Amino acid sequence: MNQDSQFTIGIVGLGLMGASLALALRGFRDAALFGVDANESVCEKATADGVVDEATTNAGSVMARADLLIFCVYARHIPNIIEANAAHLKPGCVVSDICGVKTSLYEQIMPLLPDKINYVGVHPMAGKERDGYENAEAGLYKNSGFLITPTEKSTETGIALMKELAGYIGAARVQVTTPREHDAVIAYTSGLMHIAAAGLCVNPHPGTRPIFTGGAFRDCTRVADINAEAWTELLMDNRENTAQALDQYLDDLNAMRNALNENASDQLRSLLAKAGENKRRLQQQ
Repeated sequence: MNQDSQFTIGIVGLGLMGASLALALRGFRDAALFGVDANESVCEKATADGVVDEATTNAGSVMARADLLIFCVYARHIPNIIEANAAHLKPGCVVSDICGVKTSLYEQIMPLLPDKINYVGVHPMAGKERDGYENAEAGLYKNSGFLITPTEKSTETGIALMKELAGYIGAARVQVTTPREHDAVIAYTSGLMHIAAAGLCVNPHPGTRPIFTGGAFRDCTRVADINAEAWTELLMDNRENTAQALDQYLDDLNAMRNALNENASDQLRSLLAKAGENKRRLQQQ
């Protein structure tokens, strides 16, 4: 394949998610991989390590060449990058993002995009507690869920490309959903889970140490080792949905607390039984 006709992928942001995506996409459509990162040393490492073919701090130069452009940076940066470089976007380019909140982001960027740009957002349900280029791995997305959130600037060709990409990187489950449904459900399955884990570690029992912990402690607090900056942005961007999920969670916790305070074992047993039934049902879906 000659250079003029070679499929080109641009990845903006070479942290954990972006660098892992580049590693996972090696060989996809025999594409050339180009990276963008604000940190010059990360660009040098990513090129030297073969994570991407070339890397630069200049987003516009990559956007001008990309047939597929994927934003893997904090959502707050994306509108600014697009606004500054929209004129560089290659006509017909498929543009995507992997951000965890969609509705508020799309309200900002849709007016900034040229007419012939095909925007199809995605959200791979994968990650680690520790961020950064140095934690990237090719298998990060294997067996993950992969949500596709089309916009008014999406085409069937663009959606099909993202489905193809999901299969290539090893996603086990792929679903197309609306940005609003995505944000409402993610508020529970992701946002609330991180709040719950963080809440358990804000004021741990003073006697807590490894000898007293087991699987329950590790499972319930794993994501409390959190990127505070990233999760503050995610939770605030989706605050209405997250607050609604948190209100229901607090109601359920209060019901369990009341059962304990009132020595109401039947009430507590009923709540625990309902939780167990729901968990088993969710595992079967």
